Amino acid sequence: MKFLHAADLHLDTPFVGINDFSKELQKKLQDSTYQAARNLFDTALTEEVDFVILAGDIFDDTDSSLKAQMFLRDEFEKLNQADIAVYLIYGNHDYYRNNFAVVNFPENVHIFEQDVSTETLTTSDGVKVGITGFSYYQQHINQAVVKSYPSRGDFDYQIGILHAGVGDDNYAPFQINDLIQKGYDYWALGHIHKREVLCDSPAIVYPGDIQGRNQNETTPKGFYIVTVEDHLTKLKFVKSSVYTWDKVTLNVKNDSVDSLITKITDSLNQPDTLLTLTINNAQNLSDDVIRTIKRNELQHHFAEVETPSILYKIVLKFNDNPQLSQIDQKYWKQAQNQTLDLDKIKDLDSKLYAESIIRDHINDREFLQNITELVKNTINQKYTGE
Repeated sequence: MKFLHAADLHLDTPFVGINDFSKELQKKLQDSTYQAARNLFDTALTEEVDFVILAGDIFDDTDSSLKAQMFLRDEFEKLNQADIAVYLIYGNHDYYRNNFAVVNFPENVHIFEQDVSTETLTTSDGVKVGITGFSYYQQHINQAVVKSYPSRGDFDYQIGILHAGVGDDNYAPFQINDLIQKGYDYWALGHIHKREVLCDSPAIVYPGDIQGRNQNETTPKGFYIVTVEDHLTKLKFVKSSVYTWDKVTLNVKNDSVDSLITKITDSLNQPDTLLTLTINNAQNLSDDVIRTIKRNELQHHFAEVETPSILYKIVLKFNDNPQLSQIDQKYWKQAQNQTLDLDKIKDLDSKLYAESIIRDHINDREFLQNITELVKNTINQKYTGE
């Protein structure tokens, strides 16, 4: 038996911060989620899988475009012609609602509804498979829905599909032991955009998204081909992403603009890569060089130069000034705890926090750490030269 497990296609992702790129490159980036999805479905055909599992957030928004719906319909029809079934749940981004879709998918597509249910199929090699799951019908689900999943049924192999986060109170929270206790053979997870195997037996797997969507979603993205032989589950990762996001740090001393251009050019050496470049020890640069960087003149330069990688952003990092080391760290810690409080940040503007894109960003695991680093960097820059 062989199946494909993918999640978080996020068709129609609105890539931000790319206005300085050429129109051609902007179009390629905006089409990259579609191309990554084509790579996924083409692989399902060439690998001759028995079925495909899509574990939520197929669309980037619950108000999915006609283009995205018709694209999926056409790709699903190709799978239908090859007798490949599709088992699909909707997640927090594309949660199901009335008048959700204007296009009907072919008969090989099985969409799980609000209540937990189980689909049954028998594969070409005679394996009786049970697939259990549910779709979001609202953006946030605070209940531990996994507790409603039935224990293992009378199947040769049972799969649970779940779009959720470990202990994430907004998105059908669960603990790993909750899944293990169900007795299933495989948990096809979605929601977290980082590829991760939470448990080997049973296999509890996040494939991550199929195309990185921003600078924090680094490394190649893709999905898993899962093969089951003699009751053993084997995973094979397949890359689908068109572009890979990456981060590089440059250490500088008293560099001129010319020397920085040379160093940056040397860093832009990986094809189809969007690079966030951190310039470390920026306090060593002259005021003129810093102004040149802050005016985005270096980025504009590289937008006109052909290099294997694409320079997405330059970040100036000002490291600790010796003067700051004299400050009692206790007072800094007190100020940090009082000011950089996640609940206080959420309460600053309830209307902003009500927007899903803002809320998802604030609830990201690295949000508070990034804010803390930005504050430290601003303080360090202020003290430079004083």
